[in-house]
Amino acid sequence: MTVSRGALIYRGNFTWSSCSSFKSWALQMDYEQETNISDAGASSSSSIDTSSSPEPIVAAEQPQERDAQAIEPPTSGTASLPPPALPQSPQKTKRKKRRRLVRTVIIVVLVLLVLCGGAAAYSYYYFEATIQKPLSKMIHPVQRAKEEPQLATPIPTDSAVSGRVWNILLLGSDNDQKFNFPDVLTQVMMVVHIDTIHDTVMMLSIPRDSWVYVPEVGGMHKIDQAFLLGAEQHNSFDNGVQLARLTIEKDYGISIDRYAWVGLSGFVKAIDTLGGVNIDVTHPIVDDTYPQDTGSSGNTPYNYQRLYLAPGPQHLDGEQALEYVRSRHADLVGDIGRTQRQQEILEALKQKLNLTTVLTKIPQLLADMSGYIYTDISEQELLGFALFGRTFPSNQIKHITLGPGSGNQDYGDETTIYDPSAGAEQDAIIPRCQNIQPVINHLFGLGNAQSCHVNG
Repeated sequence: MTVSRGALIYRGNFTWSSCSSFKSWALQMDYEQETNISDAGASSSSSIDTSSSPEPIVAAEQPQERDAQAIEPPTSGTASLPPPALPQSPQKTKRKKRRRLVRTVIIVVLVLLVLCGGAAAYSYYYFEATIQKPLSKMIHPVQRAKEEPQLATPIPTDSAVSGRVWNILLLGSDNDQKFNFPDVLTQVMMVVHIDTIHDTVMMLSIPRDSWVYVPEVGGMHKIDQAFLLGAEQHNSFDNGVQLARLTIEKDYGISIDRYAWVGLSGFVKAIDTLGGVNIDVTHPIVDDTYPQDTGSSGNTPYNYQRLYLAPGPQHLDGEQALEYVRSRHADLVGDIGRTQRQQEILEALKQKLNLTTVLTKIPQLLADMSGYIYTDISEQELLGFALFGRTFPSNQIKHITLGPGSGNQDYGDETTIYDPSAGAEQDAIIPRCQNIQPVINHLFGLGNAQSCHVNG
């Protein structure tokens, strides 16, 4: 006799004890069926417990001469069923539901942790690769030279921006191909005075033609040569920063807390990434002797080209903005006009750098500036200054240029002077300390100090 087993469907909470019980029950069923079959021999019909099979299995019909001891089917004609299970108490049902709910919550939490962990890992990788790594390459502390005055209260590397006054020296060098980096002139020298206590910002521009004493190397030079002379000593960027910083501190009595050097090629790329800047040109910009040593066209460092920019509202791309801030022959007031144009472009940039623009453009901006900006401002300080400047009204930033003017605002006299380092006559501005000193003492809180020492 052949016996077929149907599919077994096990319902209930699966545990290791359930698995063991199921195995014991199955072995018992096999034993009972084998015993019954051996005792019965050939049976005309047979019924199987319906609890173990979807349908009762009927034995095949046998010849009339069958064994007298064959097992007779149940007299009722129905399969015998196990006694019904006792109903569970409401408390047990609640406990099962509670355990099921707890398991569900745990699974959901684990899934969320996996998803959030993956998102956090990706966010960290993205931040590290696109922001932190390029930013860390720009942060370049420069030790103070032996002759530099030590700060009265040294600033911790990651100090908070608020609650103090900052003097930041901005140095801007173009990609003038007559020089090899780091032996470059500084087209821009500016001290940004930020008072986070009284919420004031002042930008003090020192014309690059200012004729001043340069410490360490000695002698009188144009101030834009200070960085060049320092870098040439050891072919070192750090020495360039040190001598430029020392010259400002010794000649003008201004203590410098931080520096930032910007290569103007990076400046061009950043403006293009931001979509250009908008300015109002107050008069025609005409320069017939603009050096042809920058730009996308073929450069010939010692040749000149004609530069023209019409008056009125103008939208400038990066290269046009560089031409605007760099041209020195486009103003009747020469270097003073150029310094004022530099301040205009900085104002226009501030207008472009709103929160939305920074968040969407910062990876590309950092890529643009890679290799073109170095500073000892820490990451935490950069964030603090960004938050401070974001809400600071541009019209409250005070601008002062230490150049020729009128009355007590006449800070220098234009002249032509022989420069032994260049071996030629040079346009220069002779600073007027009698007018410069009161302004610096007032702005930087120096009292009645003898701050101006431009003649050494």
